[in-house]
Amino acid sequence: MSISSEAVPVKSSETPRSSSSSAVKRKSARSPETSGSVRYFLARDGETGDLPQLGKEFSKENEVLLEAMRTGLNYFAVSEWKSIPDFTGKNPQIFKQAVVPKPPHS
Repeated sequence: MSISSEAVPVKSSETPRSSSSSAVKRKSARSPETSGSVRYFLARDGETGDLPQLGKEFSKENEVLLEAMRTGLNYFAVSEWKSIPDFTGKNPQIFKQAVVPKPPHS
């Protein structure tokens, strides 16, 4: 399992930012923040309730997308992160590390 990291400063309160600020960059909700950090699962057939039930895992989104279309089931995109605190500097920080999964068994 390989891990990549991204620093996220710890803030006690967030201040609203102006929508006209050109310095603010928003990450797309559709693209993963780190390559390889998303796993794709087909929903289990016949499962109901509020708790998602993961079925077969796929290595690529286009594969699960086609299978979901073929079967009429939904699919899930799951990302796994690990938080790492860093108290060595003047301002404490939390690093988030994307956990890259092993390829699924076929």
